Amino acid sequence: MTEVKKKKVKPDIRAITRLVPPSGNLVQGQSELPIDPRLAKEAAAIIAASQNHYGGSEGDANLRKAVAAKIKQYNGIEIDTDARPFELMITNGGTGALVGIAQSYLKGKSALVFEPYYPYHRRILEEFGGKTETFELDENLEFEKDALFARCKELIGRNDFPLKAIVVCTPANPSGKVMSQTELEAVAGVAKELDLLVISDEVYEHYVTGENPHTPIATLPGMRERTITVNSFSKSWNISGWRLGYVFGNGELLAPLNNAANVIYVCPATPLQAALSKVLMADTNYYPQLREEFDEKRGRFSEGISNLGFEIYNSGSAFYIWARIPRRFDDAIAFNEMLMRDAGVGMTPGSAFADSDAWDAYVRICIAREDAILEGAMGKLQKVLG
Repeated sequence: MTEVKKKKVKPDIRAITRLVPPSGNLVQGQSELPIDPRLAKEAAAIIAASQNHYGGSEGDANLRKAVAAKIKQYNGIEIDTDARPFELMITNGGTGALVGIAQSYLKGKSALVFEPYYPYHRRILEEFGGKTETFELDENLEFEKDALFARCKELIGRNDFPLKAIVVCTPANPSGKVMSQTELEAVAGVAKELDLLVISDEVYEHYVTGENPHTPIATLPGMRERTITVNSFSKSWNISGWRLGYVFGNGELLAPLNNAANVIYVCPATPLQAALSKVLMADTNYYPQLREEFDEKRGRFSEGISNLGFEIYNSGSAFYIWARIPRRFDDAIAFNEMLMRDAGVGMTPGSAFADSDAWDAYVRICIAREDAILEGAMGKLQKVLG
Protein backbone atom coordinates (compact mmCIF):
# COMPACT_ATOMS: atom_id res chain seq x y z
CA MET A 1 0.00 0.00 0.00
CA THR A 2 1.40 3.37 -1.06
CA GLU A 3 1.93 5.79 1.79
CA VAL A 4 0.36 9.18 1.17
CA LYS A 5 2.54 12.00 2.43
CA LYS A 6 0.60 14.54 4.44
CA LYS A 7 0.71 18.12 3.26
CA LYS A 8 2.80 20.26 5.59
CA VAL A 9 0.67 22.37 7.93
CA LYS A 10 1.91 25.94 7.88
CA PRO A 11 1.45 28.63 10.51
CA ASP A 12 -1.05 31.35 9.64
CA ILE A 13 0.82 34.64 10.08
CA ARG A 14 -2.30 36.78 10.39
CA ALA A 15 -3.89 34.37 12.85
CA ILE A 16 -0.76 34.46 15.02
CA THR A 17 -0.80 38.27 14.87
CA ARG A 18 -4.33 38.34 16.27
CA LEU A 19 -3.28 36.14 19.20
CA VAL A 20 -0.46 38.33 20.46
CA PRO A 21 -0.82 41.78 22.09
CA PRO A 22 0.55 44.81 20.20
CA SER A 23 3.26 45.19 22.84
CA GLY A 24 4.73 41.83 21.86
CA ASN A 25 3.88 41.67 18.15
CA LEU A 26 7.06 40.84 16.24
CA VAL A 27 5.04 38.71 13.82
CA GLN A 28 3.47 40.52 10.90
CA GLY A 29 5.80 41.98 8.29
CA GLN A 30 4.69 45.56 8.34
CA SER A 31 6.16 48.73 9.76
CA GLU A 32 4.23 49.95 12.78
CA LEU A 33 6.27 53.11 13.06
CA PRO A 34 4.41 56.44 12.82
CA ILE A 35 3.70 58.12 9.51
CA ASP A 36 5.96 60.97 8.45
CA PRO A 37 4.14 64.14 9.61
CA ARG A 38 4.83 65.90 6.30
CA LEU A 39 3.09 63.11 4.42
CA ALA A 40 0.14 63.11 6.84
CA LYS A 41 -0.23 66.89 6.44
CA GLU A 42 -0.22 66.71 2.64
CA ALA A 43 -2.75 63.87 2.60
CA ALA A 44 -5.13 65.72 4.94
CA ALA A 45 -4.98 68.87 2.82
CA ILE A 46 -5.55 67.03 -0.46
CA ILE A 47 -8.47 65.02 0.90
CA ALA A 48 -10.03 68.17 2.41
CA ALA A 49 -9.69 69.88 -0.97
CA SER A 50 -11.91 67.12 -2.42
CA GLN A 51 -9.27 65.64 -4.71
CA ASN A 52 -10.82 62.22 -4.16
CA HIS A 53 -11.87 60.98 -7.57
CA TYR A 54 -10.83 58.42 -10.17
CA GLY A 55 -7.36 58.61 -11.67
CA GLY A 56 -5.59 56.70 -14.41
CA SER A 57 -4.95 53.01 -13.92
CA GLU A 58 -1.25 53.69 -14.49
CA GLY A 59 -1.12 56.07 -11.51
CA ASP A 60 -0.80 59.75 -10.69
CA ALA A 61 1.41 61.57 -13.20
CA ASN A 62 3.28 63.56 -10.54
CA LEU A 63 3.95 60.50 -8.43
CA ARG A 64 5.16 58.60 -11.48
CA LYS A 65 7.66 61.40 -12.15
CA ALA A 66 8.82 61.36 -8.53
CA VAL A 67 9.22 57.59 -8.59
CA ALA A 68 11.16 57.78 -11.86
CA ALA A 69 13.54 60.24 -10.18
CA LYS A 70 13.87 57.85 -7.23
CA ILE A 71 14.63 54.89 -9.51
CA LYS A 72 17.28 56.92 -11.35
CA GLN A 73 18.94 58.04 -8.12
CA TYR A 74 18.89 54.78 -6.18
CA ASN A 75 18.82 52.13 -8.91
CA GLY A 76 20.64 53.80 -11.78
CA ILE A 77 17.83 53.06 -14.22
CA GLU A 78 16.33 55.67 -16.55
CA ILE A 79 12.53 55.60 -16.89
CA ASP A 80 10.74 57.57 -19.60
CA THR A 81 7.48 58.65 -17.97
CA ASP A 82 6.19 59.91 -21.33
CA ALA A 83 6.70 56.57 -23.07
CA ARG A 84 3.70 54.60 -24.32
CA PRO A 85 3.12 51.86 -23.41
CA PHE A 86 4.02 52.84 -19.83
CA GLU A 87 7.42 51.85 -18.43
CA LEU A 88 6.29 52.63 -14.87
CA MET A 89 2.98 52.16 -13.08
CA ILE A 90 1.77 52.98 -9.58
CA THR A 91 -0.03 49.93 -8.20
CA ASN A 92 -2.19 48.92 -5.25
CA GLY A 93 0.83 47.98 -3.20
CA GLY A 94 3.48 45.60 -4.40
CA THR A 95 0.72 42.99 -4.22
CA GLY A 96 -1.23 44.81 -6.94
CA ALA A 97 1.78 44.56 -9.21
CA LEU A 98 2.19 40.85 -8.49
CA VAL A 99 -1.50 40.26 -9.19
CA GLY A 100 -1.11 42.00 -12.55
CA ILE A 101 1.92 39.87 -13.40
CA ALA A 102 0.15 36.66 -12.43
CA GLN A 103 -2.94 37.60 -14.42
CA SER A 104 -0.92 38.64 -17.47
CA TYR A 105 1.85 36.04 -17.67
CA LEU A 106 1.40 33.08 -15.35
CA LYS A 107 -2.00 31.49 -16.02
CA GLY A 108 -1.27 27.84 -16.70
CA LYS A 109 2.44 28.52 -16.12
CA SER A 110 4.74 28.33 -13.13
CA ALA A 111 7.29 30.54 -11.42
CA LEU A 112 10.28 29.44 -9.36
CA VAL A 113 10.81 30.87 -5.86
CA PHE A 114 13.81 30.46 -3.57
CA GLU A 115 12.98 28.68 -0.32
CA PRO A 116 12.45 30.04 2.31
CA TYR A 117 10.01 32.17 0.31
CA TYR A 118 7.45 34.93 0.81
CA PRO A 119 4.07 33.14 1.05
CA TYR A 120 2.21 35.67 -1.10
CA HIS A 121 4.52 34.95 -4.02
CA ARG A 122 2.95 31.52 -3.99
CA ARG A 123 -0.59 32.44 -2.97
CA ILE A 124 -1.09 35.11 -5.62
CA LEU A 125 0.06 32.85 -8.44
CA GLU A 126 -2.16 29.99 -7.37
CA GLU A 127 -5.21 32.25 -6.95
CA PHE A 128 -4.78 33.43 -10.54
CA GLY A 129 -4.31 30.09 -12.25
CA GLY A 130 -0.56 29.63 -11.97
CA LYS A 131 1.73 27.42 -9.92
CA THR A 132 4.78 28.05 -7.77
CA GLU A 133 7.77 25.73 -7.64
CA THR A 134 10.46 25.95 -4.99
CA PHE A 135 14.23 25.86 -5.21
CA GLU A 136 15.74 25.12 -1.81
CA LEU A 137 18.65 27.19 -0.60
CA ASP A 138 21.29 25.50 1.52
CA GLU A 139 21.76 26.03 5.27
CA ASN A 140 23.65 29.27 4.55
CA LEU A 141 20.88 30.44 2.19
CA GLU A 142 23.17 30.03 -0.81
CA PHE A 143 22.88 28.09 -4.07
CA GLU A 144 24.89 26.80 -7.02
CA LYS A 145 24.16 28.04 -10.53
CA ASP A 146 24.32 24.52 -12.00
CA ALA A 147 21.69 23.28 -9.57
CA LEU A 148 19.43 26.24 -10.38
CA PHE A 149 19.85 25.64 -14.10
CA ALA A 150 19.04 21.94 -13.73
CA ARG A 151 15.91 22.68 -11.71
CA CYS A 152 14.68 25.28 -14.18
CA LYS A 153 15.41 23.09 -17.20
CA GLU A 154 13.48 20.25 -15.57
CA LEU A 155 10.43 22.49 -15.10
CA ILE A 156 10.50 24.38 -18.37
CA GLY A 157 9.94 21.34 -20.56
CA ARG A 158 6.93 19.79 -18.83
CA ASN A 159 3.43 19.85 -20.28
CA ASP A 160 1.54 21.03 -17.20
CA PHE A 161 2.50 24.43 -15.79
CA PRO A 162 5.78 24.85 -17.70
CA LEU A 163 8.20 27.26 -16.08
CA LYS A 164 7.80 30.86 -17.23
CA ALA A 165 9.59 32.97 -14.60
CA ILE A 166 12.06 33.14 -11.73
CA VAL A 167 11.08 35.25 -8.72
CA VAL A 168 14.00 37.12 -7.17
CA CYS A 169 13.38 38.74 -3.78
CA THR A 170 16.36 40.68 -2.50
CA PRO A 171 16.57 41.63 0.29
CA ALA A 172 14.44 38.59 0.92
CA ASN A 173 11.32 38.15 2.94
CA PRO A 174 11.58 36.26 5.34
CA SER A 175 15.35 35.92 5.73
CA GLY A 176 16.51 39.41 4.79
CA LYS A 177 19.17 37.83 2.55
CA VAL A 178 20.78 40.25 0.11
CA MET A 179 21.84 38.42 -3.03
CA SER A 180 25.46 38.91 -4.03
CA GLN A 181 26.54 40.06 -7.47
CA THR A 182 27.63 36.49 -8.23
CA GLU A 183 24.22 35.09 -7.29
CA LEU A 184 22.37 37.70 -9.33
CA GLU A 185 24.60 36.95 -12.31
CA ALA A 186 23.81 33.24 -11.90
CA VAL A 187 20.06 33.93 -11.96
CA ALA A 188 20.48 36.23 -14.95
CA GLY A 189 22.52 33.63 -16.81
CA VAL A 190 19.89 30.94 -16.28
CA ALA A 191 17.05 33.30 -17.27
CA LYS A 192 18.78 34.31 -20.48
CA GLU A 193 19.81 30.80 -21.46
CA LEU A 194 16.32 29.38 -20.90
CA ASP A 195 14.43 32.52 -22.02
CA LEU A 196 12.69 33.08 -18.70
CA LEU A 197 11.02 36.18 -17.29
CA VAL A 198 12.44 37.53 -14.02
CA ILE A 199 10.12 39.04 -11.42
CA SER A 200 12.25 41.09 -9.05
CA ASP A 201 10.71 41.98 -5.69
CA GLU A 202 12.80 44.83 -4.25
CA VAL A 203 10.48 46.09 -1.50
CA TYR A 204 13.25 46.06 1.14
CA GLU A 205 15.98 47.77 -0.89
CA HIS A 206 16.42 50.66 1.56
CA TYR A 207 17.16 48.36 4.50
CA VAL A 208 20.45 47.01 3.11
CA THR A 209 23.21 47.39 5.71
CA GLY A 210 25.80 44.71 4.90
CA GLU A 211 28.71 44.28 2.53
CA ASN A 212 26.57 43.33 -0.47
CA PRO A 213 24.91 46.47 -1.88
CA HIS A 214 21.43 46.34 -3.33
CA THR A 215 21.84 45.59 -7.03
CA PRO A 216 18.69 45.61 -9.18
CA ILE A 217 18.89 42.57 -11.44
CA ALA A 218 17.47 44.70 -14.27
CA THR A 219 20.82 46.54 -14.39
CA LEU A 220 22.73 43.40 -15.39
CA PRO A 221 23.59 42.96 -19.09
CA GLY A 222 20.64 41.73 -21.13
CA MET A 223 18.23 41.74 -18.19
CA ARG A 224 16.20 44.93 -18.56
CA GLU A 225 14.15 43.51 -21.41
CA ARG A 226 13.17 40.39 -19.41
CA THR A 227 12.77 41.84 -15.89
CA ILE A 228 9.65 43.24 -14.21
CA THR A 229 10.61 45.01 -10.97
CA VAL A 230 8.10 45.30 -8.12
CA ASN A 231 8.41 47.70 -5.20
CA SER A 232 6.26 49.30 -2.50
CA PHE A 233 6.00 52.31 -0.22
CA SER A 234 4.28 50.30 2.53
CA LYS A 235 7.43 49.52 4.50
CA SER A 236 9.69 52.49 3.81
CA TRP A 237 6.95 55.09 4.44
CA ASN A 238 5.02 53.19 7.17
CA ILE A 239 1.80 53.25 5.12
CA SER A 240 0.91 49.60 4.51
CA GLY A 241 -2.81 50.44 4.74
CA TRP A 242 -2.54 52.99 1.93
CA ARG A 243 -1.82 50.20 -0.58
CA LEU A 244 0.65 52.06 -2.76
CA GLY A 245 3.47 50.46 -4.69
CA TYR A 246 4.97 50.51 -8.15
CA VAL A 247 6.22 48.35 -10.96
CA PHE A 248 8.59 49.11 -13.81
CA GLY A 249 10.08 47.50 -16.88
CA ASN A 250 9.97 47.71 -20.65
CA GLY A 251 6.65 49.08 -21.90
CA GLU A 252 5.85 45.92 -23.85
CA LEU A 253 6.16 43.90 -20.64
CA LEU A 254 4.03 46.30 -18.60
CA ALA A 255 1.20 46.86 -21.10
CA PRO A 256 -0.77 43.73 -20.05
CA LEU A 257 -0.38 44.73 -16.38
CA ASN A 258 -2.09 48.04 -17.04
CA ASN A 259 -5.02 46.25 -18.64
CA ALA A 260 -5.29 43.97 -15.61
CA ALA A 261 -5.06 46.88 -13.16
CA ASN A 262 -7.82 48.76 -14.95
CA VAL A 263 -10.17 45.81 -14.58
CA ILE A 264 -9.17 44.56 -11.13
CA TYR A 265 -8.93 47.76 -9.10
CA VAL A 266 -9.47 50.68 -11.57
CA CYS A 267 -6.80 52.92 -10.01
CA PRO A 268 -4.71 53.36 -6.87
CA ALA A 269 -6.03 55.80 -4.25
CA THR A 270 -5.75 59.20 -5.91
CA PRO A 271 -5.42 61.59 -2.92
CA LEU A 272 -2.81 59.37 -1.28
CA GLN A 273 -0.77 59.25 -4.47
CA ALA A 274 -0.93 63.02 -4.78
CA ALA A 275 0.27 63.45 -1.20
CA LEU A 276 3.17 61.04 -1.60
CA SER A 277 4.28 62.76 -4.80
CA LYS A 278 4.94 65.94 -2.82
CA VAL A 279 7.27 64.39 -0.25
CA LEU A 280 8.83 61.32 -1.89
CA MET A 281 12.01 63.03 -3.07
CA ALA A 282 11.85 66.19 -0.93
CA ASP A 283 14.34 65.02 1.71
CA THR A 284 17.65 63.64 0.43
CA ASN A 285 18.42 62.19 3.87
CA TYR A 286 15.18 60.23 4.21
CA TYR A 287 16.39 56.84 2.99
CA PRO A 288 19.92 57.02 4.51
CA GLN A 289 18.37 57.89 7.89
CA LEU A 290 15.90 55.00 7.52
CA ARG A 291 18.76 52.59 6.92
CA GLU A 292 20.75 53.87 9.89
CA GLU A 293 17.72 53.71 12.19
CA PHE A 294 17.04 50.09 11.30
CA ASP A 295 20.69 49.11 11.47
CA GLU A 296 20.69 50.33 15.08
CA LYS A 297 17.45 48.47 15.86
CA ARG A 298 18.85 45.28 14.41
CA GLY A 299 22.10 45.61 16.30
CA ARG A 300 20.45 46.13 19.67
CA PHE A 301 17.80 43.44 19.28
CA SER A 302 20.20 40.90 17.77
CA GLU A 303 22.58 41.32 20.69
CA GLY A 304 19.75 40.80 23.15
CA ILE A 305 18.38 37.61 21.64
CA SER A 306 21.88 36.25 20.92
CA ASN A 307 22.47 36.39 24.65
CA LEU A 308 19.33 34.24 25.04
CA GLY A 309 20.67 31.55 22.70
CA PHE A 310 19.29 32.59 19.31
CA GLU A 311 21.67 32.15 16.36
CA ILE A 312 21.33 35.14 14.05
CA TYR A 313 21.68 34.86 10.28
CA ASN A 314 23.88 37.68 8.97
CA SER A 315 21.49 38.67 6.19
CA GLY A 316 22.94 42.00 5.16
CA SER A 317 19.66 43.86 5.73
CA ALA A 318 17.71 45.10 8.72
CA PHE A 319 13.91 44.92 8.42
CA TYR A 320 13.76 41.29 9.61
CA ILE A 321 15.89 39.08 11.79
CA TRP A 322 16.10 35.45 10.69
CA ALA A 323 17.33 33.24 13.49
CA ARG A 324 17.66 29.69 14.73
CA ILE A 325 15.83 29.37 18.06
CA PRO A 326 17.88 28.36 21.15
CA ARG A 327 19.31 24.85 20.73
CA ARG A 328 17.32 23.38 23.60
CA PHE A 329 14.27 23.81 21.33
CA ASP A 330 13.79 22.32 17.87
CA ASP A 331 10.19 23.18 16.93
CA ALA A 332 9.59 26.88 16.29
CA ILE A 333 5.81 26.46 16.28
CA ALA A 334 5.77 25.02 19.81
CA PHE A 335 8.45 27.51 20.86
CA ASN A 336 6.39 30.44 19.58
CA GLU A 337 3.25 29.17 21.29
CA MET A 338 5.21 29.04 24.55
CA LEU A 339 6.46 32.61 24.05
CA MET A 340 2.95 33.90 23.35
CA ARG A 341 1.58 32.12 26.41
CA ASP A 342 4.34 32.94 28.89
CA ALA A 343 5.77 36.22 27.58
CA GLY A 344 3.05 37.75 25.44
CA VAL A 345 5.57 37.94 22.56
CA GLY A 346 5.08 36.40 19.14
CA MET A 347 7.37 35.70 16.18
CA THR A 348 6.75 33.87 12.91
CA PRO A 349 7.86 30.21 12.74
CA GLY A 350 10.12 29.43 9.80
CA SER A 351 7.81 26.70 8.52
CA ALA A 352 5.45 29.46 7.33
CA PHE A 353 7.96 30.12 4.56
CA ALA A 354 8.94 26.63 3.43
CA ASP A 355 7.65 23.34 2.08
CA SER A 356 10.57 21.34 3.47
CA ASP A 357 11.35 20.70 7.15
CA ALA A 358 14.71 22.47 6.92
CA TRP A 359 13.54 25.68 8.58
CA ASP A 360 11.30 24.27 11.32
CA ALA A 361 13.66 25.52 14.05
CA TYR A 362 13.89 29.06 12.67
CA VAL A 363 11.87 32.22 13.23
CA ARG A 364 11.37 35.51 11.43
CA ILE A 365 11.33 38.53 13.74
CA CYS A 366 10.00 41.83 12.45
CA ILE A 367 11.78 44.75 14.12
CA ALA A 368 9.83 47.53 12.36
CA ARG A 369 8.51 48.65 15.71
CA GLU A 370 9.11 51.62 17.97
CA ASP A 371 12.10 51.23 20.26
CA ALA A 372 9.91 51.09 23.36
CA ILE A 373 8.03 48.09 21.92
CA LEU A 374 11.28 46.28 21.09
CA GLU A 375 12.72 47.03 24.52
CA GLY A 376 9.57 45.82 26.25
CA ALA A 377 9.47 42.63 24.17
CA MET A 378 13.14 41.98 24.97
CA GLY A 379 12.47 42.32 28.68
CA LYS A 380 9.65 39.78 28.46
CA LEU A 381 11.81 37.35 26.49
CA GLN A 382 14.61 37.66 29.05
CA LYS A 383 12.22 36.74 31.87
CA VAL A 384 11.09 33.57 30.05
CA LEU A 385 14.34 32.48 28.38
CA GLY A 386 17.06 34.06 30.52
